[in-house]
Amino acid sequence: MANRSEQLAGQFEGAVGNLVKAVEGCSDAQWGAVCGDEKWTVAATAHHVGSQLPLEMEYISAAAEGRAMPAHTWDDINGGNERHAAEFSACSKADALKVLRDGSASMAAYVRGLSDEQLDRTGALPLAGGAMVSTEQLITGGVLIEHATAHLASIQAAG
Repeated sequence: MANRSEQLAGQFEGAVGNLVKAVEGCSDAQWGAVCGDEKWTVAATAHHVGSQLPLEMEYISAAAEGRAMPAHTWDDINGGNERHAAEFSACSKADALKVLRDGSASMAAYVRGLSDEQLDRTGALPLAGGAMVSTEQLITGGVLIEHATAHLASIQAAG
């Protein structure tokens, strides 16, 4: 276990912890409010963060293991997000919290187990025009930690 991976896992757990606190504190009216950036309900947005963790794991594990990253397009991602938002627009807080907690625990454990060598590995990210990104950049950037914090800010602004 590397110190960097422990720090990254801690940052991720902190971001998800802040999101969990915000979700727990939402009133029924806030839960149904629409987030400005996403145009999804707070319910769908909170559920989205947890439900995206398996997809995020695909990218992070591919980079860490030196494999090609998934070839999803932005149309694939955005279409899936819109279908998800429609399906989970009125999900319960309990459902959103479960998907957040369950997925984040396994993701944090995975990140915690990465070596410095794995964190430094790079791969071509199709969603960024093939730009080379490291595993660590995927963890800190829009794929994991930043994803959670950006949606948290949107949820807080909606409430």
